[in-house]
Amino acid sequence: MGLGQRPLARTVDVTVASVARMYDFLLRGKDNYPADRAACEALLDVTPDAVALVEAQRAFSLSTVDRLATQHGVRQFLDFGCGLPTWVNTHQVAQRAHQDSRVVYIDKDPMVVAHGRVLLDGDGSTAVVQGDLLESDELFGRPQVGELIDFDSPVAVLMTSVLHCVRDDELPAAAVRRLLDRLAGGSFLVLSQWVSENPGIRKRVAQVMHRSTVGSWGQVRTRAEVEGFFDGLVLEDPGLTDISAWAREGRTTAEQSTGLCEYGGVGRVQR
Repeated sequence: MGLGQRPLARTVDVTVASVARMYDFLLRGKDNYPADRAACEALLDVTPDAVALVEAQRAFSLSTVDRLATQHGVRQFLDFGCGLPTWVNTHQVAQRAHQDSRVVYIDKDPMVVAHGRVLLDGDGSTAVVQGDLLESDELFGRPQVGELIDFDSPVAVLMTSVLHCVRDDELPAAAVRRLLDRLAGGSFLVLSQWVSENPGIRKRVAQVMHRSTVGSWGQVRTRAEVEGFFDGLVLEDPGLTDISAWAREGRTTAEQSTGLCEYGGVGRVQR
């Protein structure tokens, strides 16, 4: 995610680091450039556990999709800030549980959209659209979204590693609330973002990311701030926690070693 008030980019600038391509590099992908790799090196200097954080986010996202599909019967998914395709993606996990599952991937990055459309070409149960969480009213008017997603039935909305790319002055909590207000009862919000209780760490990480991406980033938050995004929702076990707890019980968390971790959970919409 980037800055909601800026127009969506239509071309790829490989001289400026992209959060999506940085994640691709940290996940040992091939769709990244020197600017992205340099940004990752700068990030690793201030948070050596960045690779573990990104791996935990991916595991959390896929494990929550599996849980919602298999245990709650969810068949519709909106994946915000989906990033570049990896070895396993949301639609593959969802359709493993229910072959008729439908997934709409949403990202601001034009390279993500282009790669995703190549991957999913001809698949009538998935779509990739360029859009912004902060402008969901416009996004939900897109034909690709309306053709695949029935908002009168439960939908799982994924926002993993998205909101730390949005600043407070862009009102991310209001954007989340507008989106949730559209959803039927029994829908779910899957949300995670980087957190630290140490203001020095929050500042250093933000400085590196803002400098590397030329401002297309947001901020590290506190746990209490992330809890606010789930106001009014019923939390699934294990509640709001370091997301590595979802996939790797007993693992030494990144927070214990660097003061930074990814904090999140799954909330159910009640009507």
